[in-house]
Amino acid sequence: MKKILFALLACSLLTACSLDEKILSSSTQETYYKTVEQCITGLNSCYTNIRNIYNNKEYFVVCEGQSDLLYINRSDQPNAVLMVTPSTPRFGSTMWTYCYIGVSRVNSVEAAIKRSPLTDAEKAPLLAEATVLRSLFFYILTSNFGDVPFYKDEVTDETNSRISRLPRMSASETRDILIADLHKWILEEGALDMKRTNDLSNAQYCRAGAALGLMLGGKLCLWQHRWADAVEFFSAIEDIYGDFSQYPLSDIPFANRQTPESIMEISNIAVDYGLQVQGTLASICTPYRRVNSAEGEDEDDEDEEAQVVGDIYDGIGIPELGDQMRTQTPFRPTKRFYQKLMPYSSTDLRRAAYTSTGEPIEGSGGYLAWGWPGYYPDDDRTVSPKVFRFFSSPKSASGRPYLGNKFWCFGMQYNLDSNSYKVFRYAGAILGLAEAWFMREDDAKACHYLNMIKARAGIKTVAPEDFATHEDLLHEIQDEYARELFGEFQRKHDLVRWGIWYDMVWQYNVEAENNTRLRSNMKPCHEYYPIPDDQIINSHGALDNKEYNKYGL
Repeated sequence: MKKILFALLACSLLTACSLDEKILSSSTQETYYKTVEQCITGLNSCYTNIRNIYNNKEYFVVCEGQSDLLYINRSDQPNAVLMVTPSTPRFGSTMWTYCYIGVSRVNSVEAAIKRSPLTDAEKAPLLAEATVLRSLFFYILTSNFGDVPFYKDEVTDETNSRISRLPRMSASETRDILIADLHKWILEEGALDMKRTNDLSNAQYCRAGAALGLMLGGKLCLWQHRWADAVEFFSAIEDIYGDFSQYPLSDIPFANRQTPESIMEISNIAVDYGLQVQGTLASICTPYRRVNSAEGEDEDDEDEEAQVVGDIYDGIGIPELGDQMRTQTPFRPTKRFYQKLMPYSSTDLRRAAYTSTGEPIEGSGGYLAWGWPGYYPDDDRTVSPKVFRFFSSPKSASGRPYLGNKFWCFGMQYNLDSNSYKVFRYAGAILGLAEAWFMREDDAKACHYLNMIKARAGIKTVAPEDFATHEDLLHEIQDEYARELFGEFQRKHDLVRWGIWYDMVWQYNVEAENNTRLRSNMKPCHEYYPIPDDQIINSHGALDNKEYNKYGL
């Protein structure tokens, strides 16, 4: 960690510099951060590393591919099959690095804002935004690593040595500090506009504003089992966002950007001959771009390069997907998800964009795709109409579907995805309220919020008396998390938070899917990533991987 933290102050927040440059912490106040605009520019630099994490498809793999809902059984997906150790931390190294760069930048900008000549009223929203950003970085760190070093100090010549040797701090203690900070700035001080993130009248439009801070506060409270506090944070979001039914499911697909329901999105953009800010997620969520595929093929038996043909995606010509996309072996839903939670026969409006007869499902979320309206490879498209066809791999409604158009990027060029990834939505706050009220033993209120989600999805609502035991209602809430937030960077963290990650993944990913590679690698310690070995060395032994050491890793 020392190497990372030392480098941060050496780099200007606004320009790329050599890691060998001298720290100039004393000059910041005199040369910059004298106006609100300059402070906002400093805060802007803190957002870069959020994008660096979420825009990398491997973070999707970490959050969703190590769960009970998605699987892949390939050695070229080491994060998915947990080929992860302290010496080979895989994407863990990227998460650690970018989060701590983000933390250090936030702390430095925050310190500069405090030293600035601005009035207290001018400083308040800026300091509140810094608090939300720092909370997001530590939310990612504690969700993925558990106990991690925590600090809010500016890294300077005087503080660097101490900070670089900080040991792990209890994740519980870290979360309590973050909750207190968020509560102070948002609920007590009212320093940020209490408006939807993407409301054009919001001065914090598309930034880390009140809604994101409240969402983080609520999620952190769920981790801490602080149920009453979770209700307070999530209820404040409900006050802002209002009637849940006003937000259509059709807004959920990642191709739709800055939608009203969103609390946090990672928005990419691709303008011809212009700005290109793109991710790569769609390349592992789209059907094979090739003529035919066989279910269960092993990586050694495939020649994907040789089979790529035009705009043919697993046997269907789909012009809107284009003929320039480069897909990789896609992640597929587990049997648990597509047979039990969201089967083809379900009335769930989130399920698919089309019926088997090609009729569009109005208001669909497009979570799964058994087929798509298109052409056979040998069709004469000048005379043949588009017809709904099952992909070659599913072959029918009983086969395994692909991930649906919720995750596709139409007209994608190569592996560059210009979608807007949904990370937090209002639906997540509603589910948080259902969970928190359940834990407060108010099953009626738990069902009230759970039914908001179910009603919008067009599936049967529930009442407390529908469940034989109290625990059965909890399982239904957990299943609704799976259905509603499928593929939105949260499933593994929720399973770990509930204390059921290992058992659920073993049952529904390892055993049900015969995931041989995951079976060989997966250990209970993998619920969290290891701290990379080089960071332990740089900390002079202050950090450790005791849980991994128990398994000889």
